[in-house]
Amino acid sequence: MNRTHLSFLIIISLNYSQSYNWPCEPFDEQHWINGTFCECRSGSAGDIDHFHDGVDIHLPQGNAVYSVINGTVTSIGTASSYGINSWVRVGRYCYVHVDPNPALTVGDNITAYQTILGWTNSWNHIHFKDGYPGSEINAIRQNGGLNPLEDNDDPQAVWVKFYQDNSTIQFPDNRVTGLVDIVCRASDRTDDGPISDNNGIYKIGYEIFNSSGESVYGPYLPFEFNEIPVSDSYITNVYFPGSSTSTYIYTISNNLYTNNSLNVIGWNAGDYIARIYVFDQYLNADTSDMNFEVVETDTEPPSSPEIISILQEGNGFILKWFANTEVDLAGYRLYFSYNMETWYSNHDESYLTAEDTEFQVGSFFNNTGFFRMSAVDNAPFPNESAPSDIFVFRRSYGGQKLLFVNSFSQKNTVSEHPYAGNAGLLADSHGIGIGMVNDTLFFIDSTFTIPVSYLPIIFTGNSVNPLPDAFVNQLNNSSFWMIGSKSSESLTLSIPGTDLLENYLGVYFPGSFPIPNELIGIDAPYNNYYASNMITTIGIDSLNSFAGILDETLSYSIFADTSGFIFGVAVPDPPSILSSIPIEILGEDDRIDYFDRAMEFLVDTTLAISNETLIPKKPAITFYPNPFNTQGIIQIFGKPGKYHLTLYNILGQTAWEKKIQLSQSDGLSLHLPEFLAKRISAGTYFLLLKGQHSTLTSKKILYIK
Repeated sequence: MNRTHLSFLIIISLNYSQSYNWPCEPFDEQHWINGTFCECRSGSAGDIDHFHDGVDIHLPQGNAVYSVINGTVTSIGTASSYGINSWVRVGRYCYVHVDPNPALTVGDNITAYQTILGWTNSWNHIHFKDGYPGSEINAIRQNGGLNPLEDNDDPQAVWVKFYQDNSTIQFPDNRVTGLVDIVCRASDRTDDGPISDNNGIYKIGYEIFNSSGESVYGPYLPFEFNEIPVSDSYITNVYFPGSSTSTYIYTISNNLYTNNSLNVIGWNAGDYIARIYVFDQYLNADTSDMNFEVVETDTEPPSSPEIISILQEGNGFILKWFANTEVDLAGYRLYFSYNMETWYSNHDESYLTAEDTEFQVGSFFNNTGFFRMSAVDNAPFPNESAPSDIFVFRRSYGGQKLLFVNSFSQKNTVSEHPYAGNAGLLADSHGIGIGMVNDTLFFIDSTFTIPVSYLPIIFTGNSVNPLPDAFVNQLNNSSFWMIGSKSSESLTLSIPGTDLLENYLGVYFPGSFPIPNELIGIDAPYNNYYASNMITTIGIDSLNSFAGILDETLSYSIFADTSGFIFGVAVPDPPSILSSIPIEILGEDDRIDYFDRAMEFLVDTTLAISNETLIPKKPAITFYPNPFNTQGIIQIFGKPGKYHLTLYNILGQTAWEKKIQLSQSDGLSLHLPEFLAKRISAGTYFLLLKGQHSTLTSKKILYIK
């Protein structure tokens, strides 16, 4: 902080130069100032809504108040009518928060410093106004006003911040672009009184210097409080949100009567210094320098990240993705959901930096989770990419699992593909483990082998890029479900794919046809299946069809339309399905039946573990994500009964508690309340689960801000 007296910037010109003593005894001695002219004040709604139109002089309740001039009483506001705002006015001077002398009436002549106007009320000060209503002037001034008054204290520029013009959006790291609001919290002290250190500022402004110390803008001094502004509506031009009766935050890039800003459009990118000037009426001053950087305007977001895989690791998972290549990449944001409607983000670019390409969760509860990512750059207001495709995960406790394979190759496109997510919603009711990979995994790692416990479900609508040969070769003589409007066409793009289509499935691809009005089940697993009223408003305009089957010893038709066009075939052993019917074109009931029949046909239920075996003999808690910063999900497993869940801090103090009834055999999940993130401090916490008679189990979690 650099303090100096900048007398060249102080010029006071008032309409009234009259000087007077203080309106309370002793008249010729200085009194404490509790509030100064043009400070912000709040109304009944709590928002700042008017300027302080006088000076508050400290005077305990019951002390006498006197006129500073000889004159005539022009108005009286009694306590019975105006309460604590009662007043007496003599000429252009008004004395507020004063219980009027009952002996006075309007028209009485007053002798300065002799006639008692009244006595201070419970507000313990005189609100002293110099000027007629709407034209008040500052009673603290160099040449006139309250006398004697000596002020030897410098005002203070407490902090300086930069915001987007006319908003509360702060430029991070003082990297600015476009239209900028410079905001300064400042305070002043007039005397050594107990509360005068939170007085408002008489005059404030700024000047901009380049890195060589040359002035490039200003000095700009928009606020100088000599006279009351013509309207209280201008108060929001002066005071920034967060200001109050004792906190004064000035938007010094504005002016009094209009919104303004520092326009850095066209400025050379680089480092600058904002020098803040604050003054009182007695040439006391302070300067404060704040460094900032002007950067080029950037509205171009990064490309969408491409997730490689989400696979189980222990009791949790590892999520991997390809690194984005943008030079201005700041990092990634990871979103998760349990229904694809409400999304949460506990990890952003401050945690998942530009160097990161994987994220591991040590423990994940027995629910299906949906994940997607975006990339953000390092612009002052970060540009966020379109989201990635949705990836699905469900923890497995053994037995056969589903491996969703994303083969849309949608990197650098503008929106996510929800197809795997929609399948995940349907699979959730089966309680089966789910992992997911992008088909590009097989390009970058040709040695990756699908574990035998996984059933591949391939989602494809790609008619441009072939499926990886290393992946297609693993589908021969194995169970799988390939599903999508371009499921057959995608296979014809490569030799291994054509071989799988013609020699393993025994079909050929003649072309695509419009979405049928009706779909009729022909054979297992779709015996007696029927669907109509197909959804055609989701961007799918045609479906792959089969004119016939090359070898009926290899496969058979499972559904067709009323014209006889085949839209799906099945292999009996090992069971496999090739379907051109996306889940998305079916109504809700039809899609459930469609998915459930495939699961019954494809999944080896003898390898599956029933939900009952998942109930631990001792109750258990899982928590995700850990660490967390805004929201956390608690999963509780155990026998049905009443429990008491408590969140303790490291000192053993209770931060939150909840009584719960566990009645579901597959456990219970609940969210930590949103208000906790605002209430608790960062650090280590413990979740403690108690039964009716004893402590059962606990979980250590970490909260970061």
